[in-house]
Amino acid sequence: MRNFFWTLIASVFLLTAGCGNNQEFINPKEQVLKIGVVGHQPVVDENNIEFTEIAIEELSNASAMKIHALFIMPEFLEEASSAQYAKLYKSLKFPVFFIGSEKSYYPFTEESLTYAKAPSTNSGMFATGLINQNGQYKIFEYGFKNDKRTDENLKELYSNIFNTIVTEFVSKGTD
Repeated sequence: MRNFFWTLIASVFLLTAGCGNNQEFINPKEQVLKIGVVGHQPVVDENNIEFTEIAIEELSNASAMKIHALFIMPEFLEEASSAQYAKLYKSLKFPVFFIGSEKSYYPFTEESLTYAKAPSTNSGMFATGLINQNGQYKIFEYGFKNDKRTDENLKELYSNIFNTIVTEFVSKGTD
């Protein structure tokens, strides 16, 4: 009886081992991410990130770029808030992250507003992401661990952004 029991358990295990969800799991640490960067590329720990420098003047062609996401770095926030880019950010099929923005995404999506004129949100967030998903805008905000800006916390913040790109964009097959 005991042998029968173990044989039954082993058979059930072997029969169910091939069953399961066929959806491919994407590990953020293994997935190669292509990130377009307007400004200086960030220093990160991940080895699977490919940064591509993009001049601010090239943003009008962003929708044709083969990237998973776009980073607008702090030194270009004012220029990137120009009215000419507002419709672009809202129409891109990949997320845009405004790094170092203390004013959320509003100055980048409202044509009548610039970064200099927008009020600070005082939210404590350091980065804001925006993506258009079927006409609905999804917003992601990132702050520092314990509200302290350190090199370690900054790298962790970028890791969280990369994870969002993989889980909310790449793994859904929208790239």
